[in-house]
Amino acid sequence: MRDFYEVLGISRAATNAEIRSAYKKLAKEFHPDRNPGNKEAEEKFKAINEAYHTLCNPIKKAQYDLRYYNLVLTYDENHWQEVQHKRRYYQWQRTHPRETEYRYDKNYFKIQGLAFLVFLIIAGFCFAVIHTAHYYVRQQQLEKMRVHTQLLNQANALFHSGRFNDAFTLIQNLEQEDPLEYRFGFARDSLIDALRKQADQEFTLRDFESAVTHYRILKQYEHPVRFETLENMYLCQYYLGNYEESLQALKHLHNQEPYNLGLIYQIGIINLDKLDNPEEALVYFTLGKKLFKENLGQVYGAAFQIVMNPSDAPDIYYQIFIARARTNLKLERYRDATTDCSWAIFLRRDQAEPYYYRALASINKGEHNSVCEDLTKAQERGLHNISDLKTKHCR
Repeated sequence: MRDFYEVLGISRAATNAEIRSAYKKLAKEFHPDRNPGNKEAEEKFKAINEAYHTLCNPIKKAQYDLRYYNLVLTYDENHWQEVQHKRRYYQWQRTHPRETEYRYDKNYFKIQGLAFLVFLIIAGFCFAVIHTAHYYVRQQQLEKMRVHTQLLNQANALFHSGRFNDAFTLIQNLEQEDPLEYRFGFARDSLIDALRKQADQEFTLRDFESAVTHYRILKQYEHPVRFETLENMYLCQYYLGNYEESLQALKHLHNQEPYNLGLIYQIGIINLDKLDNPEEALVYFTLGKKLFKENLGQVYGAAFQIVMNPSDAPDIYYQIFIARARTNLKLERYRDATTDCSWAIFLRRDQAEPYYYRALASINKGEHNSVCEDLTKAQERGLHNISDLKTKHCR
């Protein structure tokens, strides 16, 4: 009795996932398409299929394990009985002299000839049955492969005619009908790769309308969706002025990388500048401020303001605080805006914007003591369109 576990090269404690993985690997190696004319590979492929279909079915596997175990026990018991029988026979043979001898006469040879003839007839019949069954199975396999090849060619034709969804739907249906046909998976992956290259080329050529259409289709069939696909979708929608759709792509990216400060900043900026939604913008900028304190606290400790060199901090932290200050000014939260500007000045003292926004916050709070100083520093750092404000508050 063939040991199916040995055929698949797995242990008897193997899980279903390990059985399936071993089968796929061996099936690809010994598939008739990869070994045309190789009878040994063909027989090995049949044995692999038989082993897999038995072991992947819990009921068949339990029956097989029980039958195999009983066969081993029966073999051991029969072997021991045979040994005992031979011992008794040899003992009897030593105590009883041989009284008869075989006689090789015509009748003996006639019986032997008839036995051999019967053996040849039975062997020939068995060979004919096996050969017929093998031929029938082989013809079925060839017909199945022919049909699959036609369907794959049809999927390729649909894809190259621009009917991408129809092509992918056809391949998905084929995979559900025959999940063991490895060519379907290869075809799906190759079509996804071709679609990705086409979309990337259109994006490079700034054909954003076509690119975003193909990225949407790609998003449906990539599992999981690649970060680059979502990022390019966001950029296409942004350049096309579809800010709501752009924001959805960014939020999808943010779900994949919740600690990416660049994504957090972009979501906040689109809400603030493009969608006039400062409330939601503030949520994301506040999240950025929280990550700023957590990240620098882990590197420098709780008193990082004293220990760190502000110029070593990435620019994204400064950008988040400036954007948060603008948002708080728009929401008339002037004290929070002042705090944000102070953090921005701490990180980048050579920038003009935080001094200007802090001066605006102070004016709206009615605290004019430091307004002139902040406006002067903003002007010294390159902000020149504030002459009226400076004239009014610097006397």
